[in-house]
Amino acid sequence: MNTIPVMVSTSDLQRSTARVMKLVSNNGQILVLNNNKPKVAMIDVDKYQAMVNRIQALEEQSVLEAIRIGELEFKAGKLKATTDFSEFLKND
Repeated sequence: MNTIPVMVSTSDLQRSTARVMKLVSNNGQILVLNNNKPKVAMIDVDKYQAMVNRIQALEEQSVLEAIRIGELEFKAGKLKATTDFSEFLKND
């Protein structure tokens, strides 16, 4: 994995789109600079899909963990069941 990102200017992107796309494919990612400041990041579609899949997996793990904790707290008597939520909506 590259620690120093490949960088191109917006002018390079406009003039040599095919070359920049090849850089993305070869390196997995690049930064596009505008006035010598990072403006956008471009990543390879496979790397993007892997990131999306990883985020979804982490979100699923987080939700499952929250459900597990909720079930444990319910069994321990820390929570109560209700079907009438009006008591939670009252302004004291």
